[in-house]
Amino acid sequence: MRRIVGLAVASLLVGACSSSTGGSAPTAPPAPSASTAAVTSTAPSLAAASDKPSPTPIPGCLPGCVNPDLTRPGNLDAGDYTTQNWFGHEFTISVPAGWTSFEDSTGEFGLQPIGNPDIQKLLFWLDVYPIHDDGNATPIAGFDGTAKSLVAWTEANPNVKVIKKSTDHIGSVDATTLELGRSPEAKNVDPGCPVEILPCVGLYSFPQWTPDFYGVAGPFHVKLYAADAIWGGQKHAIYAVVDAATDDIYADLAPIATKMIEEARLPLGVEGAG
Repeated sequence: MRRIVGLAVASLLVGACSSSTGGSAPTAPPAPSASTAAVTSTAPSLAAASDKPSPTPIPGCLPGCVNPDLTRPGNLDAGDYTTQNWFGHEFTISVPAGWTSFEDSTGEFGLQPIGNPDIQKLLFWLDVYPIHDDGNATPIAGFDGTAKSLVAWTEANPNVKVIKKSTDHIGSVDATTLELGRSPEAKNVDPGCPVEILPCVGLYSFPQWTPDFYGVAGPFHVKLYAADAIWGGQKHAIYAVVDAATDDIYADLAPIATKMIEEARLPLGVEGAG
């Protein structure tokens, strides 16, 4: 079963797990599944979402100083989409035809192709941190908050294997990338993990997600983009994740998701800090 960053999604074919089914935005109503959000959302159209004041540089305290908020945009028109909550509601991505967004919150921006059973996703995060694989999303002590350190921790994590390490970029900011798969040494953290996708292991979390966390299970193939950045004079980290249940699904998803990540337009004032 996959429960990712506040979305409780029951699917034996998908590879992740967590501790709870709470929403990523505590003030939001109970979350429907991603597949339900794709067909039931009545959120404003892209045209309405784009009718916003001209952007201004985001504050250096973001995301920690913003009030939690959550929108489920649903099916998206092809073309530019600017987030309504994530990254100071100033992150713009070019969306191909046939995609939906199941979450645009202050804690995550998540998209996937319409109509799939939640086996492929594109996720965007800020300032996530590594966790102990204890089922409780316990933060790793001493983590300095940088993307560089999160990459190093992930490389050393016995629960995953690094398929490939490379460099790329999230919009205009340089990023390190890690392709990850299941490690033969992985140990299950979730006593309720379905036998078909054992072992379920935890990796990252964020204050708005807790007690939920991002985890992996099954024959997954994930690509993590990790970029150190600065805005408002403060250091932060930006992440993107190409998340697929199998190698074959990843091979189809990766070229589309990579283009979206590389061509993304970051908010004003965001600079790389590599």
